[in-house]
Amino acid sequence: MNRLLIYVSSGCLSCRRAREIASSLQGSYPGVRVEVVDAEDAPEGSLPESVVAVPAYVLDGRLISLGNPNPVTLREQLAALALRRS
Repeated sequence: MNRLLIYVSSGCLSCRRAREIASSLQGSYPGVRVEVVDAEDAPEGSLPESVVAVPAYVLDGRLISLGNPNPVTLREQLAALALRRS
């Protein structure tokens, strides 16, 4: 199963939108699990090195966006993954 991790923090204004995006993606793409990770709650040293700011979108261990991505582009990426799995 593919994983999209969306790293956020409570003091980040853009992270509110990231949470909305995550919610809209939940269950929309078979084989893609979407998770929101609060960077403030992550154990020391557990964040990927590529996560230098939030929101950050990490798909299968690879940073795909720092900041909120274009929603159409993100949905296209996830749809392509779902198609490959079917």
